[in-house]
Amino acid sequence: MPPRLVVLGPSTWGKRWNSTQTSSAKPLLSIVDGSVYQFGSVKPVHKNLLNWRMEDDPKEAWAILGDGKHVLFDVLRGHMRVSPAPAGGLYPRLTQLDSSVDPFTTVAYASFATRRQVAGGGFYDFTARYGGVREEDKITLRQSLEESLEAEGPHETKNYLVQLTNRLDIERFLDLPLIALSNGQTRRAHIVRSLLRRPKVLLLDEPLTGLDVHQRPNLLGILQELHVNRHPRIIMGLRKHDAIPEWVTHVALASDNTVEVGPKDAVLASMGASTTFFSGTSLAEPAENAARAQKDKEKPLGEVVLETRNLTVAYHERKVLKGIDWTIREGERWHLRGANGSGKTTLLSMLTGDHPQSYLQPNLSIFGQPRRKQSTIQIQQKIGFVSPELFNAFPRRVGPQGLTVRDAIGTGLHAIFTYRPRTAEEDSRIDELVRALGPEGKWGQGKKNAEWEKELFATLPVGEQSLVLLMRALVSKARLIILDEAFAGMNERMVDVARAYLSDELDETQAVVFVTHWEQEVPWPMRDVKRLTLVDGLATQS
Repeated sequence: MPPRLVVLGPSTWGKRWNSTQTSSAKPLLSIVDGSVYQFGSVKPVHKNLLNWRMEDDPKEAWAILGDGKHVLFDVLRGHMRVSPAPAGGLYPRLTQLDSSVDPFTTVAYASFATRRQVAGGGFYDFTARYGGVREEDKITLRQSLEESLEAEGPHETKNYLVQLTNRLDIERFLDLPLIALSNGQTRRAHIVRSLLRRPKVLLLDEPLTGLDVHQRPNLLGILQELHVNRHPRIIMGLRKHDAIPEWVTHVALASDNTVEVGPKDAVLASMGASTTFFSGTSLAEPAENAARAQKDKEKPLGEVVLETRNLTVAYHERKVLKGIDWTIREGERWHLRGANGSGKTTLLSMLTGDHPQSYLQPNLSIFGQPRRKQSTIQIQQKIGFVSPELFNAFPRRVGPQGLTVRDAIGTGLHAIFTYRPRTAEEDSRIDELVRALGPEGKWGQGKKNAEWEKELFATLPVGEQSLVLLMRALVSKARLIILDEAFAGMNERMVDVARAYLSDELDETQAVVFVTHWEQEVPWPMRDVKRLTLVDGLATQS
């Protein structure tokens, strides 16, 4: 077991919490009868006045929930106007601790939806991780994190970096290039980087997204230790299928136009919710598995879409995938699962043809032909695909060269990343998806589909970008659809709309591989879903 985290940072961070401080301490946050406005707007975001007070007490911990949680995070970051302005500022306690410093400079925010910075907002080749890489792609995790430290950082800070990477189980990846890290490993590194800023308050929006089931309790335990010792104070945003940690005592539950704040049990009870407030599909019981097996025997087998035998991927002596056998047929629904770093992303890159070692596989057949006899673009034009890597890489230009929502969806018709003129039939297909998944009457707060599809993709909120890229994966009605963490960043209503579409509207002949660490996200009854589970590069099917 890793050593217990010692949360005493450098002396500049302040002293360990002392309970005698509570009598004279001002509240961490204080909003009294406040209305929240976007800057430049005279219309309040919420119908009700906001009364929100957080005590700077280690026994009080907050989580933000609901479709409107992004608004509350914007309030906490100073990106919304509160009227009347809170007396003593939004963070009275931080001002009390050091009146010479702007409190907002001591508040760090990590949303886990960031992307690599590319000049001009253009596409970058995320497949570089599998082959030769550019100089900037050779930066290791260690180099990246050490750059986050002060040039002459105190020795205690460097010790803290070692402790954090050890506790978050990324110490063994320190000398790997950043581009080679899995999605879950990258998210844990992002948390370390945020902590190295030495904030007094750390806002974490959806910190559990992309983490496997074994890493979640470890991370939550670390966050609790940090919060209790006020180095830093932790405020989390959770999705509706996240179990609220026991140590969280208070919640802010926000819809699009109302917000309720207070003790956890009281607020959830008033809203008819619970500490786990997602009502998705449940795990399949053995009887359901038996029923599915019988149903599979009775149903005619669809044509083989993809087949691999003894698929192996190795980097020198290190084997990432070890003898994978997998056949995907028309109409099948697969749940690909495995811990962070188990090889899921590498396996998917073999299916899409992105990985250069896919050419070397003697028994990899895609759409009835050996992989080595097909170009990568030929393969990808027959696959609908979305992943965290594609999300980060997708072009986000603004101005005349920027892609509108409609144009971004249309790039999926040809597996490209730039605008291409479309036929009337192709535009009709985009219309179908916008009607089914767009904001009008579903999740858009009165927004019209016709307005939304003209917006620039680059200017959309993260959840809407995720939904657009899901639509991009669906637009061509591909024979094989691969959805890797497709719902990341979406609010609850977007997820509900997307799950319903995937459950009810796909053609029976389309095969789907769905990748998620959350069984509840799978859109189909578990009795109808096959599973491929990766553990240390080995695969089992159920």
